[in-house]
This record gives sequence, C-alpha cells and structure tokens, in this order.
Amino acid sequence: MSPPPLRHWLLGLVLSLAVVWAAGALFLDTVQPVARDPAVGRFMPEPGTVMRQRSEGWARTTAGEHGLRSLPGGRLPPGPKVVFWGDSYVEALQVDDAGHMDQVFTRLARRAGLDLAGVGLGVSGDGVLDDLFRLRPYASVFAPVVLHVFVVAEIDEFLPDVPHPGHGEFRSAPEPHLVFDTAVYGTSHLRFGHLVRSLELAGPYRILRKALALDLRLAPGPARPEAQPAPAAQEPERQARLLDFLLTTLRSQAPEPLLVAHIPYLPRLRGGVVHDEDPDAPAAAAVRAACQRNGVDFLDLGPEFRSFRQVTGRFPRGFLNSPPGQGHLNQDGHRLVAEAVLRYVRERRDALLAR
Repeated sequence: MSPPPLRHWLLGLVLSLAVVWAAGALFLDTVQPVARDPAVGRFMPEPGTVMRQRSEGWARTTAGEHGLRSLPGGRLPPGPKVVFWGDSYVEALQVDDAGHMDQVFTRLARRAGLDLAGVGLGVSGDGVLDDLFRLRPYASVFAPVVLHVFVVAEIDEFLPDVPHPGHGEFRSAPEPHLVFDTAVYGTSHLRFGHLVRSLELAGPYRILRKALALDLRLAPGPARPEAQPAPAAQEPERQARLLDFLLTTLRSQAPEPLLVAHIPYLPRLRGGVVHDEDPDAPAAAAVRAACQRNGVDFLDLGPEFRSFRQVTGRFPRGFLNSPPGQGHLNQDGHRLVAEAVLRYVRERRDALLAR
C-alpha cells in the first residue's frame, strides 16, 4: 500500500489549521490592544474595541472613553459620580457591560431618585496602591465625584512588604514609603495587537507568549524554585502605624469621601462542603480599624454574600464554565456590591450630595 500523496498531507494540514483557528476564534479570549490616553498619561484599552471573554464567563465588554468599561454609549456620563476603583473584579470582563456593578448602581440610584451615575475603573492585576496613584490624574476626568469606592478582594493589598502583581509597592523599611512604576501599561507585547485581533490569532499569540516565557534549564536533576522571602511579621502597634501611613496617604489624594468595599472570598465550596468563614478576618479587622482612624469608611460584603447563598442557594462567584463559588464575581455578585454601596449612599445622602 503506497503512502498518501504529499498534496493530501498538505490539505490535511490546512484543514487542521482552519479548524484550530475557528475554534480559537470562538472559544478563546480576544486580545485587547491598548493605547496611551493623553488625558491621564496612562495606557488603557483602546476605545471602541470589544473584549470577548471565554475562559471564565461568556461575556462581551466594550471599552469606551479613556478605556473605561460599561460606559453607556461609550461616553462618561455628566453630573455627580460614584467611582468604583479596583482590579479585574471591577473590570469584570466575565460579565456583560449591563451587569457591571457601576451600571447596576446607576440604574438602582435612578430608581431611588438619586441623580448619580456609577463609573468603574478596573485594571486586571492592579490594586489599592495603583488606585492611589491614579486618583489625581483622573480627578479632572471624573469630576464631579461624590464618592470613591475601592473594591478590594485581597485584603493584604493594604499590608506592607507583600508582593503583588500590580505596579505599586508598599515598603516598611527603612521608613514606610510607596514605590510606583510609572512606565506601566506599555504596548511592547502587543505591538501587533491589531493584526492579531483582526485575524483572530489569539491561539498562536498565547502559544508565542508561553514560548517566550519559557525558562530552560540544562542541568540534571529536579529544579528547585527560588524561595521568596516571606513578609516580616509586624507587631500590632507597628502594623497599625504602617496602615495609618497608607490610609493617610490615600486620604490625601482626593478631597472626596472614600469607601473601602471588601469582598471576602466567601462562601467557598471545599470538599463538597460550603464554608462561610473569612480566612482574612484578622487582617480585615486591622484594616477596618485603620480606616476608621483615618476618615475612610469600610464596608464588609461578607454578610451580604452569606445571606444571599442561604436564601437563594447560589454563589456570588462562579460561572457555568467555572467551579461554583470560585473566581470572579458573577452578575449576582456585582448586583450585591451595587446594592450595598447604594444603601451606604442613601444612609449618608445629605452629607454626600451636599458637597
């Protein structure tokens, strides 16, 4: 039996690549090009581009003015605003724009007779320190603002000497100080982002990124990862002073009221059992106390998340294509955050809206 002719092999290769390309175009996340926004001096998603999320959730979000997500018509709304700051929990690529906490807040506020609009600025991987350095550059963009809400999932973002994927660092020695990488959101890894996006080449792009990140080792034997130094334990009094330094610095960046909205990782499904305790409760209590000392309000979403699961049997995290109770906030989680912030605003309506 003679082997198939070469043209059959080539045809099979072409068809296989076509199938892989079509599957990637449907089931992989799209590549998001970024561009420098001259109004704030930061690289942000290019306005008008649509991000398709498939790895978690099944959503489409559109970047609007200044690269912000979930803006009605792609433009910042006029009038007083409540700004939601955060990381991927606020960016919310896993949920369609209408389900983002800022848009939900806007709808609920209007129904309650409040002339307020929610706006969300979330950048995946960033945290409170990044938000701190964004407050002043975005002051004129968001004005007028009645409240800044910092949505925080990882409470250790407030603690010194803890490594984070963002661009800011909080160091405790020799004296407490903050370090920020000003050369952020560059476009070097997406120099051909538009081409990759238009040709639906997210699959090859992922493979290339992984290949470039390979760390080859030729020595025999098992590789041992370098040990990362653990953050030094702080005495309660010293920890309080360090937290005061960070909260004072945060408070100094904006004249408007500040609110920290903590979304603890609960309830969690582990070993087939639902757990409602917050493993970060001690750190959260220390941050809450520091907030109170420094004129920053603290909102714990734990009770709302627990109550929601007990009443509905659903989790505020997780999607049909992800484990239940894990990952980013789903539509229920975003609505719970929006409702809690609206209650906070209504309880302080006169003080906030009189500014």
